[in-house]
Amino acid sequence: MPHISLCIPAYAMGGKGAGFLAQSFDILTTQTFADFEVVVSDQSDDEAVAEICAGFSDRLSIRHIWNRDGKRQASANVNNAMRHASGEIVKILFQDDYLNGVDAMKTVAQSFEKGAKWQLCGSGVSRNGGAVERPMVPRLTPKLMFGKNTVSSPSVLAMRRGDLAYFDEELIWLMDVDLYQRLWDQLGDPVISPDTLVVNRVHAGQVSASVSPELRRHELRYMRAKQAGGLSFAQWLEYWRQLLKAR
Repeated sequence: MPHISLCIPAYAMGGKGAGFLAQSFDILTTQTFADFEVVVSDQSDDEAVAEICAGFSDRLSIRHIWNRDGKRQASANVNNAMRHASGEIVKILFQDDYLNGVDAMKTVAQSFEKGAKWQLCGSGVSRNGGAVERPMVPRLTPKLMFGKNTVSSPSVLAMRRGDLAYFDEELIWLMDVDLYQRLWDQLGDPVISPDTLVVNRVHAGQVSASVSPELRRHELRYMRAKQAGGLSFAQWLEYWRQLLKAR
């Protein structure tokens, strides 16, 4: 059983997905911590992602899983990868993101050595797959659930498999902040690794670039309805602020 399962939801991504994945795999082959598997849940209609997985199978422990019949959105696809994970630690890494530095997996593993239940790490963004800009250290705040994302993408998240929580498949735009809030409520504070271990690629095909105002309003109302225990003043304020932005 590998110590860490790196779960990657994959799809064609307008023909760019396989290339993004190949760059990420190249970085994974250089990691100083090697006790991990890669679980790829693939919703591509072609073979490009599967071929990349096969091409790296002699250098990485890769499990390629077809998910063509599953719900076509990131939350469902990453959940499928997580359900196939066998490692003690489950780490998320989106297909268009990649690890930063040869010690990234080592740092994730070390975060759980003293009993941590979940971990968040620092991130940055890249517009060209190289230079990293805007470093960000995760912060959890009461405004998180309504889209004030001070954490970053799901690629900064790792969980102990015994405490695993899944993404809400009714959500697209708020899928990440909803899960962060639920983990915070259920497990308490995470271990936060401030180093920039993950790079979020900025490109025209990313999901966040295609979120409509209608979807934002729908998900904000859905999130409000989920909070059976009520909302604080700060949360109500953020809810109305985000609704106004989505007009």
